[in-house]
Amino acid sequence: MNKKFLSAILFGALMVSSTGTFVSCKDYDDDIDAINKELTDLKSKLSDLESKVNAGGAYVTKIESVDGGFKVSVSDGTSYNLTVASAAPGSKVVIDDKTGEISIDGKATGWFATTGEGEEAVDMTPYVKDGYWYFYDKAAKDFVKSEYKAAGDAYAVVKDGVVTLHMPDESGKMQSIVLPLTANALTAISLPAGLTIGNTVATGAAADAEAISSAKAAKLDWKGPKGAIEKDQFLVGQIGVADLVVSPKNYDLSAQKLTLVDSKGNVAPVKVIATPNTFNSVIVGDRAASENGNWNLTVEMTDEVTADNINKVFKGTGANADKEILYALCVNGIPYTAYDIAIKTKAPETSVAAITFAAANLSYIDAEGTEVKGATDAIELPVGTTTLKYAAAKLYDSYITFEGTYKAKAEKLGVKADGMTVTVPQAASGETLVATVHMVNIGGVETTTSNTITLELAGASIDTPTEISATEYKVMPNADFTKVLPAILIDLGDALSKLDAATIEAVQNANQLSVVEAATQEGFIVASTANVFTSTYYKANAQGKKGAAWDASDDGLESLRFIEIAVATDVANNNVAEDAKPGKYTLNLVIKDGTTVGNEIAKIAMPVNVTVPAFDDLFAATDAWTEGVYGARIYPSANDALISMSNAYTAKSGVDANYNKIAYAFDKINNVAVGTVGNAQQVTLDKAVVYKDKALANSELKATASYSILDAMTAYTGSGSDVTKLTAIKKAFTVESSKFTVKLQTIFDGGKIVFYKDNAVVTGTVGIDADGKIAGLTKPSNKKQGLAINFLSADLAVNSTNVADSYPSDNDNKLQGYAFGNSSAAAASDKQIKVTWSTGIPTVTVKEDASGLVFENSDSSSPTYETTLTATFEDATGIVYTSSIKVEKK
Repeated sequence: MNKKFLSAILFGALMVSSTGTFVSCKDYDDDIDAINKELTDLKSKLSDLESKVNAGGAYVTKIESVDGGFKVSVSDGTSYNLTVASAAPGSKVVIDDKTGEISIDGKATGWFATTGEGEEAVDMTPYVKDGYWYFYDKAAKDFVKSEYKAAGDAYAVVKDGVVTLHMPDESGKMQSIVLPLTANALTAISLPAGLTIGNTVATGAAADAEAISSAKAAKLDWKGPKGAIEKDQFLVGQIGVADLVVSPKNYDLSAQKLTLVDSKGNVAPVKVIATPNTFNSVIVGDRAASENGNWNLTVEMTDEVTADNINKVFKGTGANADKEILYALCVNGIPYTAYDIAIKTKAPETSVAAITFAAANLSYIDAEGTEVKGATDAIELPVGTTTLKYAAAKLYDSYITFEGTYKAKAEKLGVKADGMTVTVPQAASGETLVATVHMVNIGGVETTTSNTITLELAGASIDTPTEISATEYKVMPNADFTKVLPAILIDLGDALSKLDAATIEAVQNANQLSVVEAATQEGFIVASTANVFTSTYYKANAQGKKGAAWDASDDGLESLRFIEIAVATDVANNNVAEDAKPGKYTLNLVIKDGTTVGNEIAKIAMPVNVTVPAFDDLFAATDAWTEGVYGARIYPSANDALISMSNAYTAKSGVDANYNKIAYAFDKINNVAVGTVGNAQQVTLDKAVVYKDKALANSELKATASYSILDAMTAYTGSGSDVTKLTAIKKAFTVESSKFTVKLQTIFDGGKIVFYKDNAVVTGTVGIDADGKIAGLTKPSNKKQGLAINFLSADLAVNSTNVADSYPSDNDNKLQGYAFGNSSAAAASDKQIKVTWSTGIPTVTVKEDASGLVFENSDSSSPTYETTLTATFEDATGIVYTSSIKVEKK
């Protein structure tokens, strides 16, 4: 009996106002076996596709019908034909873009595939079950099984911006693979690998995370935000918070639908919550979106999680019953992480003691992103609205109240508590209140004793300080480390003398002054302690420069003119910050009244621009440069080819910089390094890159020079000699040259043979004497006569002493330090050059003797000849050079 088969990609029903098609085929039952045999190839393709999307950030750009299946195109330019070759093309299926009715081979079927926005208000997406297609029948108001069998049991559905591939696994069971269809505003999520969320969060191993606590509670008339607790109500304790980062940074993760989904498409029974994070995984207050791309991620259990299943619902089955299920984080249904997120739970507790209150467990995040914790039964609160959090694994709910006399005082001051949120008006600055922290645990047991804490309401602050001109602080090099970083001197000008008389009069003690920076400021060159700098104050002298020290007890505030902040006086007294780097920063001179709270009565914003000089401000090019190009002659080390960069630059006058500390980096050629930069600025060239066929293949290299201004630094406050942090500081204060060209010269470039007559080089033909010789160089009457090797304006006589069977060792027999060996000598090494002679006439050979070159002719029938004498030189690195002169035997 004939069967009908349908392998489909559904477009029209799932993308509004689009007419879609999918391909069907008519075949026999026997073909099913052939189709299923090809699923192994499909599995491989799907695995590769998933890897690109999940790990590489790719997305599906197009999905279209092809014979036997469908083609998936990916954003990286690749595509995958997910087809069953044995399924021949057949019927044409069209989904009407207005009515949603399906037609096959031009005939209306009465089946529909719409977006679910019609009168039935149901999702009419066709699906495959038991190998057959099910379509929605409006008359039956239900899905009906069609006569069409799904070809290969594989199909794709495009909906809501994602494509879901339905493919059978090796056992024939259908699996769903969800892939992003188009680029989303969200491009990537960075979450710690191997993340386990429990009461605490860990990465890499589930055992490292503390499991989430839960219990059946006793009945309690609880007044907290979560309301009264019924008997045996199932309560879950605190759940840990993980850090994640989104790209782009301005993406609002909190506005999206977040889920945890396993690799089979099952959604974890949790509500996934993202809140902006500005500090170390601590939940912050209500804020629309993160400003830096950093978010907190936590979960809440849904009603599906009960006391009976909490220790099972997040674990596998069978052999995996003791292992956590691994999930991916999905944003609007699209997976953005690997499947390696686990939720760790444990069996509900049967007996839970009341939580013992501890001030150190109470905390909040201030406006600058800093975590503030309670201490010695007190916590300082700023003006404004602050949400506190109490950290306890078994805490279910909490809230704050003011009791007794403190209730009346709070009302008078206008301080309000709502749940764990406290609002402090400006008028309450400097006051203190005692608050009661009500807590109930997962067992329904309330903490009723020793649960009070003193709230120290911060003094008044000034939001808009007076700003002075910026201080320019340029970090210059110095060979003496004790002078590397002088103190920063800030000139206040007349900023303090302009303050009103009452403010000036209020300052009677230096402790009322402090130089602080914002907690969020990073990279300033000086380390601060709790955001406060150690500073020294000075008056001005008659010339308006730094004068005598300012004394608050004797000098009025108006006479304070200069603030000095030490940076590095010596190795032992080094205040360089661990994250120091050049940039624009702001410090604040904060002036407070003399009260215990210390209300701000004046604030001066003091910009400090930390800069470094340009590379060209420190170093000048030497005469080794020609029109902006550095010339470097190769020299040998054994058989390696080296160049030196040590004479490329010299320190400019008045600059205490060591040019021998300059570092050099070279651009790669065809993605291969041209060499290795070693000590003393020597570069060992990679001959496989720079050489070819015994000649230079690349004579011009591109390079940059860099200099670490803080190269002498060996220690700094807070980290001693920590290599990683020290390296980061040195890198931050490293200056770099613009890119330049290094022109290579080979070792013997310019070397040649010459023949002198009366001190002049003969340019014509050189005669061979009657005895068959050309004499080597001599200097009778100080006039050069004879044959020589010439190199860098120096000459070496050609004879068997200077060009020998073994390389001469005496400097008098060398040329510019190079020794020459003849054809009988070993291969050259180090500063050796091998030379061989040829004439172009097979019967004429050349060899050295004590006085020059001897020409021997084995053909007595041709006693006279004219030819070219060629010297072939080969240096130790393998470069070959030739030089010739015309010779004649009469």
